[in-house]
Amino acid sequence: MTTMTLLILLLAGHILADFYLQPSHWITQRTQRHFSAPCLYWHGAVHGVIAALVLLLVTDIPVIKAVAYALLLAGSHIVIDGVKSYARPTMFCFVLDQLAHLLVIGFIVLLVANPEPAFAIYWIKQEVSYKTLAIITGYLMVLRPVSIIIKQLLAPWSSAIEADKTDANSETSLQAAGKSIGYLERMLILTFILLNQFSAIGFLLAAKSVFRFGDLRLSEDKKLTEYVMLGTLTSFALTIAIGLLVSSVATQLPMGK
Repeated sequence: MTTMTLLILLLAGHILADFYLQPSHWITQRTQRHFSAPCLYWHGAVHGVIAALVLLLVTDIPVIKAVAYALLLAGSHIVIDGVKSYARPTMFCFVLDQLAHLLVIGFIVLLVANPEPAFAIYWIKQEVSYKTLAIITGYLMVLRPVSIIIKQLLAPWSSAIEADKTDANSETSLQAAGKSIGYLERMLILTFILLNQFSAIGFLLAAKSVFRFGDLRLSEDKKLTEYVMLGTLTSFALTIAIGLLVSSVATQLPMGK
């Protein structure tokens, strides 16, 4: 019980700290100053605090062990991100970085080795199962993390689109609107998968194609049209993959039956 709960909570904590609680200027500073950037250590501290809270709330391991494991996670994060700051911001480096962090999380879960649950876990058992936690983590994944992955994947094409910009203010507004649309569509896709309504995903894709690609076709901007299509299909593919993974864990939902 606690192993799965602990793993999902640590993963959720990683997602929160890495993608939601890390301001963009921290990333910029780390890229420029590497290990001398104070924000690198603040970022590691955020991960450590979240990990310590999770370990103390859902396990009965001694406080000293919980702190030690949290320090291990925080220290490894500082080292991994510091090394990554010397590399180019490519998709390959991003994947290696995330895999390294996940390996550390997995190692810590193995170190804890099926402890007896702490007092707080009884509340989690009664009110929030690990399956519910998996669903919440899935929604966290399809928002900012997937947006960053899509941005990394489309970087070669986005540079070409950037070169063709003529109105910076207009483009900034369109980007913000596009990000919000992406968030909403991925939340809808994940919800449809969890409810076993795959036909609704097709309807959503068709509706977006009618409203979005029609205007792009009329603009006769083939490059932009292909870029938007690629981004949409990538967004759908990643969200469907995450949805299938989440639904395989949350077997109490229609998809798992």
